[in-house]
Amino acid sequence: DFLALRLVNGNDCAGRVEVFYNGTWGSVCSNHMSQLTAVTVCKHLGCGDEGGIATGFKYGRGSGPTWLDHIECTEQHSSLWQCQSDPWDPQSCNNRAEETHITCTGNQKCIHREKLRVIGGENECSGRVEIWHQGSWGTICDDAWDVADANVVCRQLGCGSAVSALSEAAFGEGTGPIWLEKVHCKGTELSLWDCPAKSLFGKNCDHKEDAAVNCSGYKGLQRSSPLGHLILYLFPLHFHSDRPRRPATGSTRFSVPVILCIILGTLLCLVLAILAGQIQRARAQQR
Repeated sequence: DFLALRLVNGNDCAGRVEVFYNGTWGSVCSNHMSQLTAVTVCKHLGCGDEGGIATGFKYGRGSGPTWLDHIECTEQHSSLWQCQSDPWDPQSCNNRAEETHITCTGNQKCIHREKLRVIGGENECSGRVEIWHQGSWGTICDDAWDVADANVVCRQLGCGSAVSALSEAAFGEGTGPIWLEKVHCKGTELSLWDCPAKSLFGKNCDHKEDAAVNCSGYKGLQRSSPLGHLILYLFPLHFHSDRPRRPATGSTRFSVPVILCIILGTLLCLVLAILAGQIQRARAQQR
């Protein structure tokens, strides 16, 4: 089963602890919970290495199941799922006063609020669009997904402009939550998080509708460089195909490193040939 962790009614690094299990968000009970467990939650969410248990219903009461109780973490644990606890139970505690509230206060070295990636394509610039939110990677529903949305994703990834905006899980179905639907970018935004969208958790969409993109660029290859132009000229389909890119089945597919090696080897041979010619001419002149 897919598991996820989040803090609610506060911010990304403070709130009431909830876990996603068996298709439903629920609270975590605080019986026998130590400071180390609170710190582990903060580490799990990328919210630093310090934190504490808040008191007095600071972040409100939950309304769903109470999935876990008697969680015991140690200093070696960096994820809540590594810690010992009682078995999963929708009624782990009957008193909402026992729900866990945590505030993370440490050095937040790596908060993953705006992480974006594409998965399942041929390179880092094509594939199923996934975003990191509330401690988990999730997909985007393809409702209203278009080239303007894809342009923002491609630009944010440093992959140029969009060649196409794909729907219906063109690069395979994702797993976990579906975080967004009905994204409406103008195409000029610097980040996908600047676009209007509707938050979602798989209620009105399933992974058969995962959104995807094909971008015109390739990370690590600057299209503005002479070498980049040469590669894109010699192998245009490799970088600009409008169709979803699938794993190659033939023996004629070259990866980008192989292409670069071929070109650099050719250039080296040309340089050596020129040098050899100059040496021969110099010897002829000496005679």
